Amino acid sequence: MNFFDLHCDTAYEMYVKKQDFSKNNLAVSGEKGEIFENWYQTFAVWLPENTKNPFNFYKAVLCNLKAKLCGNVKPVFAVEGGTVLEEKIENLYKLKEDDIKILTLTWNGENAIAGGVKSDKGLTDFGKAVIKEMNALNMAVDLSHLNEKSFYKAVEIAKKPLATHSNCKEIFNNPRNLTDDQIKLIKEKKGIIGLNFYPQFLGDNFYDAVYENILHLCDLGCENNIAIGSDFDGADMPNEMCDIAKIPTLYAVLKQKGLQDDLLQKIFYINAYNFCLNL
Repeated sequence: MNFFDLHCDTAYEMYVKKQDFSKNNLAVSGEKGEIFENWYQTFAVWLPENTKNPFNFYKAVLCNLKAKLCGNVKPVFAVEGGTVLEEKIENLYKLKEDDIKILTLTWNGENAIAGGVKSDKGLTDFGKAVIKEMNALNMAVDLSHLNEKSFYKAVEIAKKPLATHSNCKEIFNNPRNLTDDQIKLIKEKKGIIGLNFYPQFLGDNFYDAVYENILHLCDLGCENNIAIGSDFDGADMPNEMCDIAKIPTLYAVLKQKGLQDDLLQKIFYINAYNFCLNL
């Protein structure tokens, strides 16, 4: 099968745990990904909020990842945390040179750009300037982790918004999930939403929860906006989805529940591929 994952934290875990990519004890590895015919993996360089010299740390993690990538994976590079800019617009140009396609504006706290879900801060003037420059550079603006105040301002400005790893708040009420209004705004801008497998954002019954999120998104007219944003190696996963090798089982279970192949192929590959194709 073909698979496109919009978010994993494997790059960070490889760096801090000194793991290889070809074979490791993480959720994502070259060996585990051999099951896919076409495999696009978005590697987000996560920046913990107290990181000193965040741009240098980002460079170290990214260089380590690029040196170790192998096998059939087609990498898409991203950064999770706007602190990487160190409050300098010019650092966006350096991210572009490094082939960064997606920038998650915040993590859970706040920074010079905006406020995350554990903050009341809104999008700043600097944040508005960052998004406008990202538009000019054809970089996608990741709205996952933003609080609602920041989200609504950011989605208004962003030309290519997405939520790489967020679920439906209507299905599971967690601040990291999206309201129906937020989902509709992403859809209006032809963005995509990557379903997150973390139980604290999804609920306890894994397969049923993923299925219910998909049905709800389809009810909102988002058949062409649903994708996968696993959050592998960034969260404690349920036993049913402990690593990337379990993806075909999820596909099979969802098909057994009545979802058609054309919809599943959109969710697992086509929608994310189409969105990222021109980044």
